[in-house]
Amino acid sequence: MDNTQKNLNYLANIMINARANIDRLVHQFPTASFKLKEDQTPVTELDLRLSELIEEVALRELPGVTFYSEEKFSDWSFPLLALDPLDGTQEYIEGRDEWAISLGLFRDSSFQGEGWVYNPRTGECFSDPALRKFKPRDLYRGEVSRSEWKSGFFKDTQKTPFEVQAVGSIAYKLARLSAGKSDFVVSLRPKHIWDIAGGTLLCHRAGLRFYAGGKEVTGVSKLYRPPLIWCHPELFSELAKIYP
Repeated sequence: MDNTQKNLNYLANIMINARANIDRLVHQFPTASFKLKEDQTPVTELDLRLSELIEEVALRELPGVTFYSEEKFSDWSFPLLALDPLDGTQEYIEGRDEWAISLGLFRDSSFQGEGWVYNPRTGECFSDPALRKFKPRDLYRGEVSRSEWKSGFFKDTQKTPFEVQAVGSIAYKLARLSAGKSDFVVSLRPKHIWDIAGGTLLCHRAGLRFYAGGKEVTGVSKLYRPPLIWCHPELFSELAKIYP
């Protein structure tokens, strides 16, 4: 892990060489075949194959780092590489391009490290966001889960300076947030560390913060309880009034 302390793009440089293999694998599975796991959530063959591929990269390039994937639980120890090999499985199954591969590399249990999020369908790779300065505006646009939107989780925001739209994959939404494509992300369902590690670390690097249950998150945990909000600190108090 010494290299990661010297080079903020260490993980990104490792994954440059892996992208061609990822793209070839994704090309082999243009449509999804899936089965249900014990928790009744779907898992596809592509989920499993991507997890295996990235585990091989991690074992070779990151010796001594714990590999922790949604599709392969391991010991919980640091340094830690948290992987969601296909975040947005439902989007992939339904043929939408709003899914992504998410990696978060943590040196220790503090929420610091390097994030990497890649959408093979669109070719978008998020690894080095610029620092985003807060700019007051009359209207702020956020992104929320399609499934949460359909479930009616979100309150009417017509009389507030906020509007939301539904976009698939929390990892993809957070990466887009870090790149300036939205102003905030809200989730009202629990999220595992593999769901949000890569995107949250990208947001941190862009000057954005992650809040769970009304408090800023500073430590790495396996699960985070809602409401979950990612935004500039200047926006949090007003968003927390809408999503308490």
